[in-house]
Amino acid sequence: MTRTLEENLVKLFSSNRLNSYKYYNNDTDFIVLERYLYNIEVSKSLYPLLSFLEISLRNRINQAIETVIKQNWLLKELNQQNILFPNEHKKLLEAKQKLINKGHKNIGKDDLIAELSLGFWIHLCTKRYKTALWHKPGFFRIVFADYPNFSEFDKLSKIFPILQLMLKLRNRVFHHEIIINHPYGIYNCYTDLRRLLGYISKDSLQYLDRVCDFKEVITKQKPQ
Repeated sequence: MTRTLEENLVKLFSSNRLNSYKYYNNDTDFIVLERYLYNIEVSKSLYPLLSFLEISLRNRINQAIETVIKQNWLLKELNQQNILFPNEHKKLLEAKQKLINKGHKNIGKDDLIAELSLGFWIHLCTKRYKTALWHKPGFFRIVFADYPNFSEFDKLSKIFPILQLMLKLRNRVFHHEIIINHPYGIYNCYTDLRRLLGYISKDSLQYLDRVCDFKEVITKQKPQ
């Protein structure tokens, strides 16, 4: 890479964005750009895992509420708030409005499930929802069908930190932010999130491994 090309790319990507990739004062533009490109490659390799997790988690939580508590609960919550706390209920109403703005006339539960953010579904996993949702017989087992020890006390509190990790990492990846310097270690993040997906469905891991090349990417020589 020539000096002129480096300078042009720094201007193109903006020095403000690239500053996150400058670890030391004497880092050259070449090193910074190599880290930036490597970060893109790692982020891309994590997309299948994050996608599998987001879709399967929201569908399983919805399935558990439909099975254990109330059929068509999302549609019913629009008219009468019984399950959701005010903040999540507000997000549900906002999701409905977004769908209306997009031209949806007959809004179904599947439309709402897809429109609601990952943050909404993870908030349903907080301790404030333990009584309303997670302490109901069979609820946890529906969501995390392949959890290794259902007799374990307070299983949700052991899973929730991984859910938080998932949300933060997902947002950084989807907003094109740096992840290769994650304080927990990006490989540790991958391992925990893969374990979380296995709790939801072990079978899904076989499909994940067909499309996820994270291990191959992470073992390449990294920019120093």
